[in-house]
Amino acid sequence: MDNLQEATLTGKELTKAREKIEAKIYKAMDILDKTGQNTEYYKQKFAHMSDKEFFEFFKQDFPLKFQTKVFEIDPKITQIMDMLNFLKVPILEKVAMPFMYKNSKGQPVMTQPVLVTYLPIKRLKQMVQKKSGFSVNISKRDYRTGLLIDTDKNGNSTDREFESLAIFGFDETLKELSSYRADAMNAKNAFYSKINNVGMVSQKDVPVETEDSIARNLISAYLIGSHIQSNLVNNLNYTPRTLKRKNAEQSGLKRQ
Repeated sequence: MDNLQEATLTGKELTKAREKIEAKIYKAMDILDKTGQNTEYYKQKFAHMSDKEFFEFFKQDFPLKFQTKVFEIDPKITQIMDMLNFLKVPILEKVAMPFMYKNSKGQPVMTQPVLVTYLPIKRLKQMVQKKSGFSVNISKRDYRTGLLIDTDKNGNSTDREFESLAIFGFDETLKELSSYRADAMNAKNAFYSKINNVGMVSQKDVPVETEDSIARNLISAYLIGSHIQSNLVNNLNYTPRTLKRKNAEQSGLKRQ
């Protein structure tokens, strides 16, 4: 509340406005924290404030902070959504996509309601998160193994991240991170081309060939060298190169 609004509220009006604000804060905290500890914390905090101090408190950035406690005060996504609905904060909004389509007046057509805000996604418990830097490029790559190297190496997806995706059943995300965003170079180039031309891309737009993986081809070569047959990239005991030559009706050494 600015100075002008505060100046217009005096005596009983100021007290009545404060009561409504406090009631709304306590209700929101009760939705998120079923133990009531957050509500009790703010009740004690506000109890020692005069009306003027109370309104001054809310002039700072982010005055209200929700206190969590591991394994005890840990809101579920449903509780967070209930709290947002109580505060009338929209979770879904329509988005303009002018790069996709415009009407005859040059106005972009709005999408169906979509999620456009970040919801707090809880990480797995008992897992330490620590990264000293983030890669913004994938140009430095070992083209023998397909892994990112040097300053770009922390852009690699870790085993723990893949395990988490598998546990939560995020199969399509796992597929994208292990192919288009990994070492499937042909599919990756097709992905980039589609994005540059259309503005967006979907997995169904770009198929991933079995042999389109640097790491998979490397392991297959090691197995062949050990006289072990696999189906990582081979088909019917043929390598992809042999199949292509066979389909082209070529066999053996051919000289002009």
